[in-house]
Amino acid sequence: MEHDSQTQQADTRARILHAAVEVFANRSFESATLKEITEAAGANIAAVNYYFRSKDELIRQVMASLLGRMTRARDVALTAYEKSVANDGKPGLEPLLDALIRPMVQLGLANPHGAANISLLMQARVSPAVPADLSSAEDDTIHERFIGALTRLLPQLSRKEIIWRYDCARGAMVFVLADVSPNIRQIVRLADTARQADEETIVRELIAFISQGFLASSAGTELAG
Repeated sequence: MEHDSQTQQADTRARILHAAVEVFANRSFESATLKEITEAAGANIAAVNYYFRSKDELIRQVMASLLGRMTRARDVALTAYEKSVANDGKPGLEPLLDALIRPMVQLGLANPHGAANISLLMQARVSPAVPADLSSAEDDTIHERFIGALTRLLPQLSRKEIIWRYDCARGAMVFVLADVSPNIRQIVRLADTARQADEETIVRELIAFISQGFLASSAGTELAG
């Protein structure tokens, strides 16, 4: 009986989290209500209070879960890149960018919450409802590992320039994934195709664009000249 109770509790908590992803994505963190979320989850307000204590904590848990999945996927991809470099001694910008880009593209194309995931990431950039201290030590570590790998690969750029271009790359990924989501499909319309852009196309185009940003001359050098 105790096992059944624990299973039921875990199921209720998961249903609330899944419902919150879609409701927050569609209604925004500020506008969404706990009543809307619990109705979508088939639960009651008391369940939210029991598992999450408040709407603010529910937002934190939703975003922590989302960012955690992306960080873990990037850790796997970056570790594979680092092992490849260690084995053959041939670092490359494109495979490194693939390790950065592909996990987010997969997160944005995943069913059933792909479009919702990207909506939440975009909201998180500007919404006052999202905690300012949301980033975990794991998030900071993965960013530092990518920045370190890029710095070793592109010694002509300063750390400051690497960080600027890294952040521009992250922004480009989110914006493009928002544009190819089913409810917007801006890129699909402009490209005059009836088919949703697939993972390989998005990854390839992002790598082509972002790699040129990293390979561009140092802004400081150009200004000095």
